[in-house]
Amino acid sequence: MAMLHPDDEAFAKQEVLSHASISALFDERLGLVPTSITSPESQGQFHKVYFISLSDADGKPWSGRDVVLRVARKTISKVKTENEMAILKLLRAAGIPVPEVVFFCSDPDNPLQYEYNCLEKILYPPLAEIWPTLSPVQLSRILDQFVDIFAKLFSINVPPNHGSLALDGSSGPVIEETMWQLPDIKRYFHAEPYNLINETFDTINPTESGYASWPAYISAFVKKYHHVISIHPAVDFLRDLLEPLQRLILILDANEAPWVQRLRDEPALRGRLFHRDFHFGNILADHDGTIKAIIDWEFAGIGASFPSRSSLINNCVGYLAYTYSLDVPDGAQVMIDTWEAEFLSRLAERAPAIAATWTHERNRDVVLGVEGEALSNLREYLRSCLEVGVRGVGRVEMARGPWKKVVQDSLKILA
Repeated sequence: MAMLHPDDEAFAKQEVLSHASISALFDERLGLVPTSITSPESQGQFHKVYFISLSDADGKPWSGRDVVLRVARKTISKVKTENEMAILKLLRAAGIPVPEVVFFCSDPDNPLQYEYNCLEKILYPPLAEIWPTLSPVQLSRILDQFVDIFAKLFSINVPPNHGSLALDGSSGPVIEETMWQLPDIKRYFHAEPYNLINETFDTINPTESGYASWPAYISAFVKKYHHVISIHPAVDFLRDLLEPLQRLILILDANEAPWVQRLRDEPALRGRLFHRDFHFGNILADHDGTIKAIIDWEFAGIGASFPSRSSLINNCVGYLAYTYSLDVPDGAQVMIDTWEAEFLSRLAERAPAIAATWTHERNRDVVLGVEGEALSNLREYLRSCLEVGVRGVGRVEMARGPWKKVVQDSLKILA
């Protein structure tokens, strides 16, 4: 998850657009005038959301319909919007329930001065609100639908590279919630006392279009981490890692070490499409337990199967465990205790080839081996060190101590 600044959270609480500008947008794009413009109290972290009811007009496809206008906070230009729009088109073609795209603009140089997208409004509540009202039989149906959705998602043919999806269906630049976003760069690089005004999104984030192998993907991030350590005074406690990190980068890019070649050619590390934030808040369903839509695909992407966020069922179970960490209702405890195993059992019964492939791809010990595990740990813990170190908030002492120690131990194995 991204580390948010209070100003980031304030974006969706303000009136980003006037009703007049919204009306002008719909008149231009659809030839329809909104009859109602409201903004829900519950807002996400990356968009200001407006609910729009459209006027009736003969011959207009969206006449009299309800839609959702999502105005993007300025975080990651173009790629985030285009990735989500491309994925929604692909998912609808595969029969996965997602909202239809009405229109979008990924170029902030427009009259609104923001990227935006307009989607069909799904007139059903999130599963997070209604699951306590569902019977055990209905909850079992929900799990059945998870299995069906996962099987369809797993079977979608996407470019096997690690990254995002471009509008034309090709590989796009990598996109992850934990990348340095535009407000972060202004606050923690350009501002006093650092004045690192030459740093841009491209200089501190990997921005190439798709990485052909998992080691290439990791190398791209490690290069940017190396750069941030070398220029940012707030993480000078990591400077002694620069030389071994550079040696690791050379080893990864040379593609000569047997372990790098093995990881490069490992079929189980091919890129697959995953939601990465599949939980009850992003699942819209009716009161009979029928899933009507999966929403919020903005940080979905193409990557390896083994990370925990790639697992649809792990995300759901983890959401329940986190949401009810202090007082777990009986129904939630049953799902926490049983759903992962039951999901795998039903998947194996209905789609045995997919179940076998996915189970293998998620076996970290077999797929990654000693070096792959060390490389994965290095990337995750070094990223965490930089996240809290540059910001100067959170568990900085952990970054200076045990987290850095994990990176050092990983480097001993790798470089």
